[in-house]
Amino acid sequence: MAARDGRIRKNLLDIIIEFMTYLAGIIILAITLTVSCASVMRYLGFRPPIWTLQFTEYGLLWFTFLGAAWLLREGGHIRIDTVIMRLHAKTRRKVEIIDDVLGLIVSVTVFLFGSLHTIDLFQRGIMEVKGTTVPKSPLFLIIPIGGLALSIQFGRQLFRKLRSESGSGEN
Repeated sequence: MAARDGRIRKNLLDIIIEFMTYLAGIIILAITLTVSCASVMRYLGFRPPIWTLQFTEYGLLWFTFLGAAWLLREGGHIRIDTVIMRLHAKTRRKVEIIDDVLGLIVSVTVFLFGSLHTIDLFQRGIMEVKGTTVPKSPLFLIIPIGGLALSIQFGRQLFRKLRSESGSGEN
């Protein structure tokens, strides 16, 4: 996001990342409600829906990949601040650049292999057979989508750090 005349200007990627984050929040809420209802049903002696565990597993996968780029943009990914903050400013900048390069490599790898795997599942028509039977390819589609968003966000951060002369490490 760029500040201009006291206003915050959001580009398309920021809007997409925020949409993905809201969708992740909805999924977390749905998981919470589903598991809570299943627990109450079990406590009352009823059988909970057979798809509860299956839905929760897919939800965990989806909200992880939906929220990863937003978390990176907001600086919420795990860092060893106690070590990094003790480094000299130039060294800290180099470490942060290396961190972004490695993150970019890993997220591009996740995107590529996730894409190949999802395409393979679609082409072969593989089904997930558990409580309910569903095609696997839509379930795994979030991996390349999230990997792409994360790759772009790592690339943005890296570009900003390489472009900045101050080396302040701003995201």
